[in-house]
Amino acid sequence: MLPLVLAILAVAASVAVIVIAVLNWDRIIEWFRSRQNLKQSDKDNIAFTLKEKWESGQYGTVQGIFNTRTGELLDAEKTHAKSVDEKVAEIHSKEELVLYN
Repeated sequence: MLPLVLAILAVAASVAVIVIAVLNWDRIIEWFRSRQNLKQSDKDNIAFTLKEKWESGQYGTVQGIFNTRTGELLDAEKTHAKSVDEKVAEIHSKEELVLYN
């Protein structure tokens, strides 16, 4: 899993950052729904969220679609928020990288 995290972070460094007050689960799901065709266009495309530096009070999160075969980040959004809702916090309580089917 670590190589995947490092690959995502390396590519995501160039993604524009969106600053919001609260990152909530509905916003994440809507972002993925709007990219459903991209996710389904290749069996090697995975959807993910990756938390960054939450322990410092900076709620940096990257969500995106990544192709595991090519190592290409197909689309991503990086957010910085003052807080996250309970659902997002729960999903990332044990893992910094979460993959979605």
